[in-house]
Parts: sequence; structure tokens; C-alpha cells
Amino acid sequence: MTVSTSNSTNIYQQLGLTTSSMASSGATSGSTGMNSLGESTFLKLMVTELQNQDPTSPLKSENFLAQLAQFSAVSGIQSLQKTVDGLAGSLSKTQTLQAAGLVGRSVLVPATQANLQAKGAISGAVDVSSAANDVVVGVYSAAGQLVKTIDLGMQPSGLVDFNWDGTGKNGQPVPPGTYSFRAEGVVSGKHEGLSTLAYAPVNSVTLDQKNGGVTLGLGDGLGSVDLTKVRQIA
Repeated sequence: MTVSTSNSTNIYQQLGLTTSSMASSGATSGSTGMNSLGESTFLKLMVTELQNQDPTSPLKSENFLAQLAQFSAVSGIQSLQKTVDGLAGSLSKTQTLQAAGLVGRSVLVPATQANLQAKGAISGAVDVSSAANDVVVGVYSAAGQLVKTIDLGMQPSGLVDFNWDGTGKNGQPVPPGTYSFRAEGVVSGKHEGLSTLAYAPVNSVTLDQKNGGVTLGLGDGLGSVDLTKVRQIA
């Protein structure tokens, strides 16, 4: 807003705004930008400016309209921000409630390893990006030795489930521990590595108060994962 130097002090006095009060207002609400004085004060300032304008150089109508448009834009942005903040808060609460219902259930998340329990088994999936032939999953021990090969054959694009019963090449149970997975297939005549995923039970749900995200605490050694990483719910 444009106010002539000769009249600015008089205008602020008519509005009851002293230099000290203006400084105090700026110190406490500087982050609010153009609307730090409030909508009511802004309008009063605009009216007072019109009343105290120089008769020989009156405020041009386009300038007046520009100020109104500026004020309207700021007010509209603030109103929109409040609406968006309220919507984001509601969505966050809904997401948290839905995630809480996952405790005790199993979810499929990206993973290259999992813990094998005694007399247990591990279930997972291979993400086949394009139709592939000779899809196989290799199960490896912590020492990097090949324990078992799971042949999935020809598969279309999509998630392909696999199950490992916890036995080695000889059909005997292997010791409990952490085992890793590597998948590959022949895509368009070339061998390609494929992404793997694993099913794991959800033990806990945590809400990030700062960012509003939801983190799932998983079992079977998979640690924590963001809710958005879940591909399937068993």
C-alpha cells in the first residue's frame, strides 16, 4: 500500500498505531507477513489513506483496485491454508486408525532378507516388472552360501508369491537365523535381477507427530517400515 510520507504519521495516529505499537506488532507477528496488522486494521488504513490523500495527486483507481486485489489474495490464501491444514489433520487421524487395525496381521513389504524361526517358514513375493521366463529365487545363508533354489518358472508381470519351508537342498530343516533372497528371471532374452518382498507380522504402529507419517514395527527381523511401503495385507 502506498502512503505519502507527509501523511503517514498522521494516518497511524488516527488509527491508534504508535511507533512502539507497530514495532511490538512486527516483533510478535512478523511471520504472518502482510496481514500482521489484521484485516480490520488493513481496511481502516486503506480508508484513512483515501481520506488523507493529496488532493493534487489523488490515489489512482487502478492503484486502489490493486490494493483490494492484494488484500483479497492474501486473505484467500490464508483461508485455503486453514482448510488444507484441517483436511491434512483429518486424513492423518484416519490413516492412523486404519494402521492400528494392522497390528497382529501380516503385510508384504520390500525386503531382501528375513528371520527363519525354528521349524518355521518364510513367505514372500517377487516383483516381476515385465513378463519373464525361468524366474527363480535363491535363498542364502548369512555366510552367503546358497541354501535352496525356488523355481517359479514363467510368470506374467506383477507380484508372484513364493514360499520357503525352511529346508535346504537335501530337504532337511536348516538352522534358525537370518536368510537373504535373490531373484532373477529372463526378460526379453536377458537375465535380470528382480526385486523381492517378504511377509511379516505387524507388532506396533507409530505416528510421526512432526511429519504426520505412520510407521509400522514389523517382526521377523524386518524392523520398521513406512505405511506407504506396504504392498499387500495378508
